[in-house]
Amino acid sequence: MIFLRKSSTLSLALGALTIIYLFTHFHPFSSERPYLYGQTDASSLYDARFFTPGTAKPAGANYTRVLVMGRLSKEDISWLDADLPNLPKKIYTVDDSPSRSGLPANKGHEAMVYLTYIVDHYDSLPDVVLFFHPHKITWHNNVLLDVSSATTIKLLSDAHVVRQGYFNTRCHLDPGCPDWLHVDQSRWKYDLHHKPEEPALTSQLFHDLFGDEVPVPDSLSQPCCAQFAVSGQRIRQRARADYIRYRDWLLHTPLDDKTSGRIMEYSWQYIFSGRFSFCPSQHKCYCDGYGICFEGGDEGLKAWLNLLRQKELVDQKLIKLWDKGVASRDSEQYKKLRHQSGVMGKQLDDLRENAVRRGFDPQTRARACGREWHEGDGF
Repeated sequence: MIFLRKSSTLSLALGALTIIYLFTHFHPFSSERPYLYGQTDASSLYDARFFTPGTAKPAGANYTRVLVMGRLSKEDISWLDADLPNLPKKIYTVDDSPSRSGLPANKGHEAMVYLTYIVDHYDSLPDVVLFFHPHKITWHNNVLLDVSSATTIKLLSDAHVVRQGYFNTRCHLDPGCPDWLHVDQSRWKYDLHHKPEEPALTSQLFHDLFGDEVPVPDSLSQPCCAQFAVSGQRIRQRARADYIRYRDWLLHTPLDDKTSGRIMEYSWQYIFSGRFSFCPSQHKCYCDGYGICFEGGDEGLKAWLNLLRQKELVDQKLIKLWDKGVASRDSEQYKKLRHQSGVMGKQLDDLRENAVRRGFDPQTRARACGREWHEGDGF
């Protein structure tokens, strides 16, 4: 578990990366865009009219997996073999010719890759299919997992995916929840900076994609950014013809590549759960999904995230002083802030390590998430 302990340098770098993204893109500390900790709605994460729950295997049993990924030929994916050498993979090089890539076209970003894999392997799916982007480190991965795709994949619970059917691997709800892409949104309400694709989401487009028989919702919502795991059972609970339909829509829609891909990004939750809004508890996502179970549940996780934001603000001040030159770095203010950052960093590491230790116990995971557990059950 080397990710539990950080050097001060790495902590500062991670804090700086988070600050830069948050302040330049989402401004989570402003009153206009409050940070979202989670949703306590205990309703089922699938529509029982269309889908049924899965059953986890006995404790100690193995699950079959495959990682599905699209990448540009210039993108380095050597980390896959270094970090995940034994994981079966299906990689599509999207800018190759169709005869080489195995894709009918390079349209719709990752959606074309995901749908093509399902269409082509519908009858031979493993227990769990992991749909991921090619970047090892990226802002939209989970903060508690060091924004690392490798760590995410290693810790992701196959049993949880099989029980739940569909699992968005991002636990943080913003961007994407509690309501995001509105159908037939009024022009004066457009947020073209954060949701430039929203004007394209009309009732007509919705019916073109999902069919006339599907009722039009007010909005499509789930945590961004099109990285998720689905059980083979859940994929096959929808007919193969449905996936062909979605892919045909991608192939023939007049929308540009980015817009069609972004609309699909906020459609996977409907495709695999039957719900237009999929905004589960952030604590349950971390605890049952990855085995990081804070004492106090959502409140314990909220306290950790609050401490992280306090440390990020201190680190931002450190960066500004560092940029001013040697004199500022030797100042008492700099030394005080550096000490404060170090203390906070150790607190964060200790709390996270304790949460991981709690998550080692399958009974703790189940109880913390309100899930029934019997002696001898696994995760």
